[in-house]
Amino acid sequence: MQVLPSELKRGTVILLENTPHVVEEMYVTGTAQTRHKLHTKLRNLKTGRFVERVFTDNDRVQTVEVDYRMVQYSYKQGDNYVFLDTETYDEVTLTADQIGERRFFLIENQEYRAIFLEGKLLDIVLPPSMVLEVVDTAPAIKGGSDSTWKPAKLETGLEIMVPLFIEKGEKVRVDTETKKYLGKESPKGK
Repeated sequence: MQVLPSELKRGTVILLENTPHVVEEMYVTGTAQTRHKLHTKLRNLKTGRFVERVFTDNDRVQTVEVDYRMVQYSYKQGDNYVFLDTETYDEVTLTADQIGERRFFLIENQEYRAIFLEGKLLDIVLPPSMVLEVVDTAPAIKGGSDSTWKPAKLETGLEIMVPLFIEKGEKVRVDTETKKYLGKESPKGK
């Protein structure tokens, strides 16, 4: 299906040079006197590489009809990340290049929304934020202000900055796009 660039949204899958790409970021430039241009950052769903592309407001963009299904992350084998399709129970894989930095948000047995094209796994979609456990950080300083930060290593290997009062073993909410601390996750039942 052909659409105008103004109809694109973050997460839309388009066909660029016969290869599926997902729209990761986008912004518009231009004034009332000049033509508007849509600047996009696209991720190649086969190689994981990023490309930037500018579309004018009268360009036509080929979108791709994809299926969304749930997959469960199972394990990493070499450079491949293995998922279980929750509908068919088939094992499907993505390469380390395809996963890229999103590997820091893969937790065994966790379900993720996945993009399939013609029955083949192309990508996973991360939720806006995830709760991860702090496995290594400096001792907590009680009464520490929210404006003073320290490094912390999370269960998936991701290193972020957290406030001084965060302790090892606590769970924190992390923005999956910016990889930044969003807040301390309170224990269930309290």
